[in-house]
Amino acid sequence: MTRLSFVCCVNQAQVARDCLLASPCLQPGHGHQLVIAQGMGSAGEGFRWGRELARHPWLVLLHQDVFLPPGWDEVFVSALQAAERRFARLAAAGVYGVRANGTHVGHVYDRDRWLGHSPVETEQVRSLDELLLAVHRDSGLAVAPELGWHLYGTDLCLQAEAAGQVALVLDAPCEHRSALPRTLQAHDDTAAAALQAQVDAFNRSARVLAARWPTALPVTTAVDTIEHGSALGMEPR
Repeated sequence: MTRLSFVCCVNQAQVARDCLLASPCLQPGHGHQLVIAQGMGSAGEGFRWGRELARHPWLVLLHQDVFLPPGWDEVFVSALQAAERRFARLAAAGVYGVRANGTHVGHVYDRDRWLGHSPVETEQVRSLDELLLAVHRDSGLAVAPELGWHLYGTDLCLQAEAAGQVALVLDAPCEHRSALPRTLQAHDDTAAAALQAQVDAFNRSARVLAARWPTALPVTTAVDTIEHGSALGMEPR
């Protein structure tokens, strides 16, 4: 089976132990590479470091609070290989994203519910959710450090689009165990403050993305549509 290089930026060791590091396919003996990036100032810094260390062609960037169920690697690799046979210029792939027409595609368990449905077939997208996405090491795509921690999945798709490459959503469900509440009206003030900080950071990243791709707008992400002159106000999905 094709081996993968998993790259994860970790700032909460216990969360990583309870989620990502508990994934069966990341246990010793499965043959995949796991790169833990600590002390990074942005997702772009983590990606750059992971790419330098990667031993395999496909880098899987994922959050520390993601859990990969038993057999996930086999499902993902099988779908990836099928996609490579179909799309000669496949550069990026994820498990949840948004098509060019603004509709969502993918199937993941997010916090307390399933989002989406299993795709009938592999779907091309303009935006990928950053909870888990894969980038081919030789594609030329790179995570821009100035985006911080948000919207680099969309930026990677737009990079691929500009280069005549392909970004896809594959059917490989996983679990996102985010501790953030879904709405700003959280009963817990600490949780609400944490969510507001995420919203503010997302909106800063959205302004950077809009400046990077003025001719590609509007583009719809999993949480908001980014367009010229829009008043950004991301809300949790």
